[in-house]
Amino acid sequence: MHFNKYILPLLLVIPLSTVAAQSEKIDYVKLGSTLVKDGYIQRAKAVLEKADIKKSDFDFATYYTLKGIVFHKTSYPAISNIFFNAAIKSGQENKSIYLYMARNFWQRMEYQKVIDTLDKAGTVAKENAQMFVIKAEAYKQLGKMDLAWKVLDEGILLHPGFTRFYRQKFYYMLELGYYQAAREYAQAYLKSENYSAKEYVAVAFALRESKQYELAAQLLEEGAIKYQNNDKILELLGQVYIDQQEYLMAALVFDWASIRHPRFAHKAAALFLKADNPVRSLQLNRRISKQGDKFRQRIGIDIYLEDYESMVAKSEALKRYDLLKEDSIVYALAFAYFSIGNYDKSRSYLKNITDNQLFKKASYLLQKIEKCQNDPLACR
Repeated sequence: MHFNKYILPLLLVIPLSTVAAQSEKIDYVKLGSTLVKDGYIQRAKAVLEKADIKKSDFDFATYYTLKGIVFHKTSYPAISNIFFNAAIKSGQENKSIYLYMARNFWQRMEYQKVIDTLDKAGTVAKENAQMFVIKAEAYKQLGKMDLAWKVLDEGILLHPGFTRFYRQKFYYMLELGYYQAAREYAQAYLKSENYSAKEYVAVAFALRESKQYELAAQLLEEGAIKYQNNDKILELLGQVYIDQQEYLMAALVFDWASIRHPRFAHKAAALFLKADNPVRSLQLNRRISKQGDKFRQRIGIDIYLEDYESMVAKSEALKRYDLLKEDSIVYALAFAYFSIGNYDKSRSYLKNITDNQLFKKASYLLQKIEKCQNDPLACR
């Protein structure tokens, strides 16, 4: 490092005692507090290490509180609570400290301590809606569902706009097996305010996970009317119908969805074919923008219709879109050529198959080709 020739002599004549005095003027606890508030946790940790705890008027209450927050933010819950307890013993009276402690106990799954700590926080905990969620769940983990329910009721009374309470009560109903009550409760709270499409999806997904498909479908249908452009609601509704093997209903949902969201056209076409409606499947197939996906699906439709002439007519297109690298399509094309009596072409495709399962089918088809060539009447 190069110093200015005028500055260097001044540095040399400054007494070391003066430098030390200036160093002592830095309030590392106050600086650490500022860094914590600004979110610079690692820097705050380093700064707090420099604090002189031997000073007669040292603020241990603030120092230990900041250390507790730093260890909380860096995921050391046990060490964090040691410092928070030390802060309280040193005179820390701000009850917000108990909210940090409760979260630390939650991370360590010490549920009774979560409850006891939030009780110590008093009104400070009641002002924080999230603390009701944690306390209710702590009671649930201890098997005290009646107390968990009461906590959520109190939370709703004090924070009526916090929708997490309603969702949590809904999940509890599902876990207890009160499916009809859960559905009625979900409908009541979803209609009471202008809840988002995300809320509808979350509730319906929980019903689906509990295999309450009919209830989930009813709720999603209501959501689809309310949020007609939401693709997530429509996608989950279609999937719920698939879960029940109601393929035509699922196809109709994805068909309607594909008008606003073209990516669903492929799914709709596949489901119409599964529902034995190949004509509508063909119509939806034409909407698919990705040519590779379109031709891959069209092969399946041709197989369903046994339209082998149409299949072989697509040979060049399949090659152009690099689909002949897929053994399943190569076999389908070979079978199509076999079906129209072009054995040489069929054989040329079959010889390119390497997939183990398809190789057995290819070998069997090659035997049939040989039999048909030796005795044409046997293949009529």
